[in-house]
Amino acid sequence: MSKEYKGKCHCGSVQFNVSADLNNSFKCNCSFCVRRASTLVKVDDSKFTLESSENELGSYGSRDFSDHYFCKNCGIQCYTRFKNEKGSGVMVNVGCLEGADSYSLKPSIFEGANKL
Repeated sequence: MSKEYKGKCHCGSVQFNVSADLNNSFKCNCSFCVRRASTLVKVDDSKFTLESSENELGSYGSRDFSDHYFCKNCGIQCYTRFKNEKGSGVMVNVGCLEGADSYSLKPSIFEGANKL
């Protein structure tokens, strides 16, 4: 069941709201995600609202279909926007969600390493 969360980076410069079901969390095994070691949850674009200015964000696009957004100040990677043949959406770093305990989740594995 989806729940409303407030999200933010470590310093609070990047803030967002999201409605997500954390029971659908996952870890991706692509080379980028393995290095950041975050637990993610995927939501529709309509379930995510950036509350802070886009000027607070830097981005790193590792592939044609995704852009990873991080805080320019503290460096925390907060979310990824993706687009593919099935549509678009946002993958949120669960560690950025207030009141969420990513260590209590049992995330599935997304085979991102095999999607190249």
